[in-house]
Amino acid sequence: MATMRERSTKPMYDIWSWFYNWTFGALVRSRQRRAVQQLPFKPGDRILDLGVGTGLTLKHYPTDVTVIGMDLSQGMIAKAKTMCEQRGYDHIKLVRGDGMYPPFAEQSFDHIIMCHTVTVVSDPARLLNWAAKIVKPGGRIVLANHFRSTNPVMGWFEKFTNPFWVKIGWRSDVALEDVLKGVDLHFEYHFKHRFMDLWQIVCLTNQKSVDEPMPETSNNQSKNSSQHQPNQPMLA
Repeated sequence: MATMRERSTKPMYDIWSWFYNWTFGALVRSRQRRAVQQLPFKPGDRILDLGVGTGLTLKHYPTDVTVIGMDLSQGMIAKAKTMCEQRGYDHIKLVRGDGMYPPFAEQSFDHIIMCHTVTVVSDPARLLNWAAKIVKPGGRIVLANHFRSTNPVMGWFEKFTNPFWVKIGWRSDVALEDVLKGVDLHFEYHFKHRFMDLWQIVCLTNQKSVDEPMPETSNNQSKNSSQHQPNQPMLA
């Protein structure tokens, strides 16, 4: 099965950054706006935009929240940084880092959004489990992504063509139900921006009580994570 690997994804999206905004980015702008609209902002909230890319979502955030935009690709972050400087977005901070090893403390964000990120990483379920740890109790996690069709014919076609899509930067064979298996998040709702649309917007919630302890990571798991972490976070 063809899948994504972070070591190849980073240089691939460094190349994509040069023409992303007027190719794939042009197709998804309205969906990204709808995805951001699903976040119940309050003044002072801290938002993580995981997989921020060239920053197409950033203009949709209110200025009374703090947004941390993170991406694996230095090329993507550089484009987002230029845009923020041009528009004077001082409520936004950009970080280069790996979504498989997010450099953030548990319960450090009020909400998290991931636009076209789930099918770009090597382990989508791991990504969502990390998100469940770093979002606060009651926080919302919004996904805007393509997921494999439930139509048997279309689903077969997406699985069959997946090796091609992986070569240019994302998987087409990821099913939503597979991503959510074993993820400790409450499924709220999902919808399509248009009736005939390949992308979905999915809303999840961390329903843990504020007083409920976070699950502990074993010493072996912590050791393995630190040994295999490929990219240290860097402020852009």
